[in-house]
Amino acid sequence: MLRKVLLSAFAVSLLGLLGACVSRPLDEAPPKQSVELPRFFPQSVEKDVDLLFVIDNSGSMGEEQQNLVQNFPRLIEALRADSLGADGTGKPCNEGTREGCRIPNVHIGVVSSDLGAGTYGLPSCERQGGDAGRLQKDARVAGCQPPADAYISYIDGQTNIPNAGSDTVQAVKDAFTCIARLGTDGCGFEAQLESARRALQPNANPGFLRDNAFLAIVFITDEDDCSAQKQNLFDPSQQALSDPLGPLTSFRCFEFGVQCDINDRNQIGPRQGCVPAQDWLYNVQTYVQFFKSLKNPGRVVVAAIAGPTDRVEIGKDGNNPVLKASCTSAAGNAVPGIRIRAVVDEFQTDGQYTSICEANFGPALEAIGKKILGKLGGQCLPRPVLTPNGGVACQQGDRFGAGNGGVCATSCLDKVSCNVTEIVGQGTNNSQTTKIEKCPTNLWYPTDWRKERDCGAACPCWRIVKKDTKDCDPTASGSPYALDVLRNGEAPKGSVAEVRCLSSANKWGSQALGDTPQCI
Repeated sequence: MLRKVLLSAFAVSLLGLLGACVSRPLDEAPPKQSVELPRFFPQSVEKDVDLLFVIDNSGSMGEEQQNLVQNFPRLIEALRADSLGADGTGKPCNEGTREGCRIPNVHIGVVSSDLGAGTYGLPSCERQGGDAGRLQKDARVAGCQPPADAYISYIDGQTNIPNAGSDTVQAVKDAFTCIARLGTDGCGFEAQLESARRALQPNANPGFLRDNAFLAIVFITDEDDCSAQKQNLFDPSQQALSDPLGPLTSFRCFEFGVQCDINDRNQIGPRQGCVPAQDWLYNVQTYVQFFKSLKNPGRVVVAAIAGPTDRVEIGKDGNNPVLKASCTSAAGNAVPGIRIRAVVDEFQTDGQYTSICEANFGPALEAIGKKILGKLGGQCLPRPVLTPNGGVACQQGDRFGAGNGGVCATSCLDKVSCNVTEIVGQGTNNSQTTKIEKCPTNLWYPTDWRKERDCGAACPCWRIVKKDTKDCDPTASGSPYALDVLRNGEAPKGSVAEVRCLSSANKWGSQALGDTPQCI
């Protein structure tokens, strides 16, 4: 993080690079009463995921990088699935215990936030273009084993990690630890969004991005994005408070990259209504559209562990304006990630934003893993579903909300208001769509949804079932309920179910959902 790249009136001098991060749960957008958003669930076997980590390697990120690599195994463990088969270690792999199961076929790449500072050789930004979005594969820990390629590959139990041994899932964890500690020598004007875009451009990193794979992008940073389309934003000849660009500090990224109710560097105090600006920095919608363009709808997950955005305040460091930290931890502090948060929010339930000031990144990384696994085959509904009259649809005995009214008294999942359409050839000129009808009531509420699948003349049809938290964890997926399509035989290859359900905007387990009438 470039807290200060102060330039005296006559000379350039770097005074400080400070760092990242209060404990806060996963953030979410302000709720509406109800929503009906399309969701796309693969119906044929899917197990390919490309996972890109964009890691801030500026001067304040040492502790956060350590937190990441220490807790990365939580994400990998969340990806294990018994449907993928045993991993060969002899450990149990079944519905109840998955420590011996394989993970999906993953490509895992790491890029830094360093794109330099235009043509200006500023302190910490001396290399023009920085890392240019190239995947980083160098060993960062003495004696560790990096992958043979520019990214980690795990395909059907085989890896590209030399001397991986028999436990190839563990080798994936170790290889990530080997390459992900990027250090703290990167440019303090971080360009997280542009680094991700460049990394995912065609031919930028050959072999990493696969046509048929899901894509997950994870940002780890304690400062907001400063992807500049006008490189003179970094002009060191302007250094006085009265100059148009003001002092050469990372405050420039906020001042010219974010618009609030007050846009005056000389007026300290809180700011309200802050949103990304689009003059000096790239419009964040450019990145939203680019990331979405890489895959068909519903096949991109975007997550960030970054600075909370609920508190924006300007202070002073001497005479210079500074953006105050929005959270603090033993590792440091972080400023609001307004631009990054705006991108994550565009992916709605396929996005996740968590505070980097959490002492342990494990829960956030595990939630990302569960979200990815839910996309592959969990078919998890991302919000509590409702009946046509707006009542919570639930299964008897389930606690869906806080308070006395938050326990389901009578099963009424079969009353959900949903429409399901199967799409074959999604995104092609030859796509075909077929409506799937709701299953008859006698096929709902199975004792074992995996085994009770005979739909007879009703095939194909759909129902909503409750799944184990390993498949659909409400804290990560948004609901314990999932779409279940019954059919004779296998689903057409590449088929996708488009699901539109009337859903509550209130979070599963919340007081607001507990106060909502059920089964009306």
